Amino acid sequence: MKLTTLQQAEEYLRRGQLKRAARVLKRAVQTGNAPLEYYLRLAELYRIQENWREAIDAMREALARQPQAVPARERLVELLLESGRTAEAVEECRQWLRETPNHPTPLEHLLDAYWQAMDYQNALQAANQLVMLHPKSPHYRMRRARLLGNLGRHAEAISDYEFLAFQAGAPVEIIIWATIELERLDLMQIDRVIDLVMEDPLFRIKFLRDPVGAARERGYVFSRVGERVLEGMPQNIRNLPKPPRRYVDYS
Repeated sequence: MKLTTLQQAEEYLRRGQLKRAARVLKRAVQTGNAPLEYYLRLAELYRIQENWREAIDAMREALARQPQAVPARERLVELLLESGRTAEAVEECRQWLRETPNHPTPLEHLLDAYWQAMDYQNALQAANQLVMLHPKSPHYRMRRARLLGNLGRHAEAISDYEFLAFQAGAPVEIIIWATIELERLDLMQIDRVIDLVMEDPLFRIKFLRDPVGAARERGYVFSRVGERVLEGMPQNIRNLPKPPRRYVDYS
């Protein structure tokens, strides 16, 4: 039985003849009536060879012939990101969103693009849209929580991590990650609070009376577990040596 063009290409690939496999598929797509699968496989062959220009061109040609082909559009954005053409990936996602507003797929890729560029503020906007569209999605919540942490917005990050750890019914691996992050954020802030206790007598007095309230007054927000740790700290702090009084230096 005669092999199809795709089967021929796969046979060449099995033999390690990547360039020959790509040539077979390229001839097929140049006819103008090849299935989308041929374009996708051709782009993948070029990607394996790190021939980014040809891989991207194959996807653009596929979209020119089938503008609504979501797999081709996704692959195009992925190739742009993988080849370091982040700005083009962002523009491709934005164009996609102009055509289909609030579509989660281009939003996910837009989030990836901004994250890759370390543009966490714009990445957070995409994450917020995804959470708004799918508020129960643990994956979107996790990504938003990580972005909030990167931006130093610890209180909001803790809120998302608590949702994941205690309320969302998230996968086990996400629950574990969220719990670890909650502990890390709590311990980081506890270290800072202890420094304040040792350095600021007024804060020490307030903390001994109301540890959670004193910490919040200084902008620190803890998880429910972290708050319980804070509430148990005054007794231990009372046993610490008091900080020395500070006098005006007249010398």
